[in-house]
Amino acid sequence: MNLYVGVDISKGYADFCVIDDEGTVREEYRLDDTRSGHDQAQELAQEWDRTVSSEEELLVGMEATGGMERNWLHLFGQIADETDLEVYCINPLILRRFAEQRLHAGKTDRISARLMADYLRFGGVEANSEGTGKSPRPGLRTLSRKTKELIGRATELKNELHALLQRVHPELALLRLRAHEPVGPEVNQTASDARRGR
Repeated sequence: MNLYVGVDISKGYADFCVIDDEGTVREEYRLDDTRSGHDQAQELAQEWDRTVSSEEELLVGMEATGGMERNWLHLFGQIADETDLEVYCINPLILRRFAEQRLHAGKTDRISARLMADYLRFGGVEANSEGTGKSPRPGLRTLSRKTKELIGRATELKNELHALLQRVHPELALLRLRAHEPVGPEVNQTASDARRGR
C-alpha cells in the first residue's frame, strides 16, 4: 500500500496527515518544531517505511512557506537517506490551483495537510514537475551556486590578465595566442626564437 504524507507547516509546529491509495486518512498528528518533535517525526517516518513495501511509494510533501519549512525539509531529507521515502517541497501556487479544482473551501492546518497528501496521491508531483519535485539539499544548492560564482570569477580574472598582458607586453600576448593555435612549423620556430631572445 502506498502512503502519502501531507505536512502543513506553521510557526513552531507542523500538522501531518497520512493517507493511503484509497484516500482514507490513516493518521493525523501535530508535532512541534523542536528536537523532541523531530525525534517523533523520525520514529513515525521509520514506521511508515516499514508499512510500505519496496515496490510501493512513500511520499512526503510540504508547502514552500518562505523558510519555515527548512527544518522539516532538512529532517526529512536526512530520513530519506536512510529509507525509501521521497520528499517534495510543493509550490504554494500549484497547491492553491489544485485546491480550487477539488473545491476545497476551508483553510485550516488539518485541511491543508490533507490537501497536500491528496495532491501527492493524485500524482501532482509528476504532472507538475516544473513547479515541484525533490528539493535539492540546501548544502548542495549552496555548493552549486558557489562553484558557478568561482568559475565566473576565474574567467573574469583570466580575461583581465590577458588584457593586462596585451597592454604591457604585446609580443608575449601574441605568443600566448599562437601557442594555443595549430600552426605550421615555421611559425613555431619563430615563436621559440622569440622566447630565446633572438
